[in-house]
Amino acid sequence: MTDRLVTDARIVDASGVRTGDIAIADGEIAAVGPGVATDRDAADVVDADGMVALPGVVDVHNHMHDAELFPEGIDFASETASAVAGGVTTVVELPTQTPVTTPEAFRRKREQCGDLAHVDFGLVAGNVEEPGIDVEAVGAEGTRDFKTFTAEPYLADDGTIVSLMERVGEAGGKVRVHCESQGILDHARAGVDGDDPEVYMDSRPLEAELDAISRMGWFAEYADCPLHVVHVSSGSGAREGGRFKSRANVPVTLETCPHYLAFSKADVAEKGPFLKVNPSLKSPEEVDRLWTAVRDGTIDLVASEHFPTYRAERERGWDDIWEPYAGLPSIETMLEFLVSEGVHEGRLSWPRLHELVCARPAKEAGVYPRKGSLREGTDADVALVREERFEVSADDLTFVGGWTPYEGREWSARVDTVLAGGEVVARDHEVRSAPGRGEFLPRA
Repeated sequence: MTDRLVTDARIVDASGVRTGDIAIADGEIAAVGPGVATDRDAADVVDADGMVALPGVVDVHNHMHDAELFPEGIDFASETASAVAGGVTTVVELPTQTPVTTPEAFRRKREQCGDLAHVDFGLVAGNVEEPGIDVEAVGAEGTRDFKTFTAEPYLADDGTIVSLMERVGEAGGKVRVHCESQGILDHARAGVDGDDPEVYMDSRPLEAELDAISRMGWFAEYADCPLHVVHVSSGSGAREGGRFKSRANVPVTLETCPHYLAFSKADVAEKGPFLKVNPSLKSPEEVDRLWTAVRDGTIDLVASEHFPTYRAERERGWDDIWEPYAGLPSIETMLEFLVSEGVHEGRLSWPRLHELVCARPAKEAGVYPRKGSLREGTDADVALVREERFEVSADDLTFVGGWTPYEGREWSARVDTVLAGGEVVARDHEVRSAPGRGEFLPRA
């Protein structure tokens, strides 16, 4: 017997949008398409009433659990609750300050997150700063991804990065790199005087990103290792990475984040420390170029790069922009932003959105088609989006930090109902799931 029916939905897949129903049994999709509801009984019916149905979003870049860094009240429970409220039903979490570079550290974090998770999750190993990490042993704990940096505070030298790439490539994994060249950052910082929010942009120039992306592309080809460039902040950066996508012998994937599409340097005067992020925001022209790269396929996927802080912590940046951590809370608002300012503004099609935040991230994470698709036999993770206008307010979000950089923005799409494993886990940003509901997803 069908456990639940989602009726009268506009179902998005790679080919377009079709009206139909989704039948769910034992946590999986039993049938999907027109007329499914007419010949099946169900214990529960969710009337989509013409809302858009997407697979639950798969977010492969977020920072949501660090007991040594995050203050009380912010942990994997609070942040995966924020995720599921925004239609994100699978996350791949990255280390923040505390390294995860040994099997013991990986197991410890996996167990901690498993007790707290509202959503299914994977983990990335990192931040790799020194040679000698046992790639095989860490990978055997359930990850295929290793994160390193070309910039402080987790700067790895070139030899360490190449060595890591060689070993990860041999093991069949992928290296993720934060691409900003430290030498350029040092030079730029030395020329910056002052503590105002606007000077922060000048301390992390575009050229630092371009140089690092180019170098890491060559490193990856030399080491024969797949490369994932995280949080590309500019259209020029996407173009630089695109050179390797078209000619390299190994896969190169490019990721960007909502804030790099939503904001530019021009917004910092108004929002100040609430837009402090690394890499920094770029010019309005670079934002336009980045949208083009997202639309034409140069950018492979969009991830939130969610980083949680309380409002009071971020406020300190008005007096001294160097004080607060860089990073923005964005996992709960990502889907609504991309529909409102992407699809509804003609920048993206529904199938392209499906590719950017559902199918391609699931493939990169190694969990497709179980995640990231609405096919028979896959996990019944569904996000229903209603199309209506509203004003963004932190008061309406599950996120515990009390702020959002999108405050006051006018949007035209709201996450209405979220299902995970066939269960209704959120309605209108009110979470109904409990910590520990999510499961770890081993990614060999």
